[in-house]
Amino acid sequence: MKIQVAVTVLKGVRVAVAFPPPAWVVPGMGDALLARLQPHFPTLPVMLASSQPHGIRAHAAFQAQRLVDGEDLDGLARVEVDLDAPPALPEEPPPF
Repeated sequence: MKIQVAVTVLKGVRVAVAFPPPAWVVPGMGDALLARLQPHFPTLPVMLASSQPHGIRAHAAFQAQRLVDGEDLDGLARVEVDLDAPPALPEEPPPF
């Protein structure tokens, strides 16, 4: 499974925002997707977002909706993450 993800700063918080189909931006199915995404972005909070006619719907283990309210996520530069492939190794070694 491949999914589009953007790393951005929302209201001063650097996050990874994934853009799955709108039906997946809900508890349950969304939580399973977040668990699969987290290893690809181990140092960032990860959230799901979907553009709706009335705004953006968001889901995460934190208050994601507050971060996306009033933000324009459509113009973010995105990368494609293959969830069936293992996460890339970190570019830098740990600081210890």
